[in-house]
Amino acid sequence: MSLYLSLWMRVGSLSLVLVAVGTMECTEQESLIQEIPSSIVMPTQCLMDCTALTFTKKLQLGDTRNIRLTDSTEEEHRNLKEYCWPVDLKCNVGERLQRAFVVVPVDPSVVAHEHLAVKSTGPVVGTLSAHGGPATLADDCGIRYEVTPIYQSTSESMGKGLSFCIQVVALQPLSRDGMLKCPPFLVTIWQPSAAQPMREGGG
Repeated sequence: MSLYLSLWMRVGSLSLVLVAVGTMECTEQESLIQEIPSSIVMPTQCLMDCTALTFTKKLQLGDTRNIRLTDSTEEEHRNLKEYCWPVDLKCNVGERLQRAFVVVPVDPSVVAHEHLAVKSTGPVVGTLSAHGGPATLADDCGIRYEVTPIYQSTSESMGKGLSFCIQVVALQPLSRDGMLKCPPFLVTIWQPSAAQPMREGGG
């Protein structure tokens, strides 16, 4: 079972942590400091930039929710590239998943967002809708696609080892290659336990 890197942001701290595939039910404490094996691929520049921008916005809003950014793993399916994440994400004791977004770092000089289709290929099949509402996540991170219902439904009904995958498709011919600046990444927003005060930044 693969591991993935997640950036965990809290008010007053920004930590790079290694997260193993776990469960959506937060019943055990996640270790904050773990040795990173040499085989682990470091986060993309887009994810690192988005982390810094979102951390700044998080502080400005006074949003105390926990935000994790997770790079995708790439797979090939019927000659098309898929970007995948585990469904059963690990979390801390008392946390509950509040929002989940797939962020697609599009190069606007190559393709406009309205000429882009993001399709989920499993475990739920369909076309994702862009999320244009306010969010703690910085706007410059990329186009946000709401996947909260997918994570809430699959995490409760299915076991470990399941992956959520998407394909990014251009709806018209491109003038040149390089539609994406980086592979898409997953952003999950977690409500802390009742013992921790929380202020929301809109989603």
